[in-house]
Amino acid sequence: MHPGNRVRSGEPRATRPGRVAADPASRGRHPADDPGAEIAAIAHAEGWLVPLARVDRARLRPWQQAVFWGLRIYIGIMLVIMAWGFLHAVGG
Repeated sequence: MHPGNRVRSGEPRATRPGRVAADPASRGRHPADDPGAEIAAIAHAEGWLVPLARVDRARLRPWQQAVFWGLRIYIGIMLVIMAWGFLHAVGG
């Protein structure tokens, strides 16, 4: 530590006025200097560290399966048409 960061009693002074570090390891640093600690505190306070509930796959009705297969076929046909259009535009 630089000698200019000590007050007359020999204790390091805080980097920001009016702020005193709680534990000796973080003495002289402001809590906002460590964003990881702040994020961890928010995550703990909000309950984000609790494992999420299990999500099972939804069972589709037959008409829903038919709609999705129709969409897949539509997308496939559109890709073929677009590829055909690009190939003709490039060559012609």
